[in-house]
Amino acid sequence: MTSRKKKSVPYQVGYGKPPLHTQFRKGQSGNPGGRPRRTATERAKALALREAYRSVTVKEGDKALALPAIQAILRSQIVLAAKGNVQAQRAVLAAIQMIEQENVNAAALAAQSASGEINYIDAARRISYLLRLGEEEEQKLKSEEEKKAARAAPSASGEAPGAAPCAPHVDAEPR
Repeated sequence: MTSRKKKSVPYQVGYGKPPLHTQFRKGQSGNPGGRPRRTATERAKALALREAYRSVTVKEGDKALALPAIQAILRSQIVLAAKGNVQAQRAVLAAIQMIEQENVNAAALAAQSASGEINYIDAARRISYLLRLGEEEEQKLKSEEEKKAARAAPSASGEAPGAAPCAPHVDAEPR
């Protein structure tokens, strides 16, 4: 028999143990470039949002409230606008109009996507479902009325069923 030369392998190659020639060198990262940094505007936006929702303490009368900074700013801006500050009034009105316009646009978009044509079969299904709901509601109301009537109906002895016997009323003062 011939003898085989065995190479000395420092460890067994297998799951979680790749061959030596495919491993990263010592001191070298698997991702040398790293994750790309966010742009300056993205970092500024993230910072602004973090600061806007940071909790601040605001005194209102004799109470101290913890509010997000953006809410405290809006409150003070609205107070200034109510006191007659024209710039504050313009800023508040512009912000409210922008928000309302966004809501109108979103509602119009939702209505447009939901207003797809409905065929007669779907309409009939919806009508039957609504009628069935109405009938179930009527049955619930009838059963509740019957239960109330059964509780309120006097029994043969003149007392309500399940009622505790009452003591007769006695006047303490003579007439």
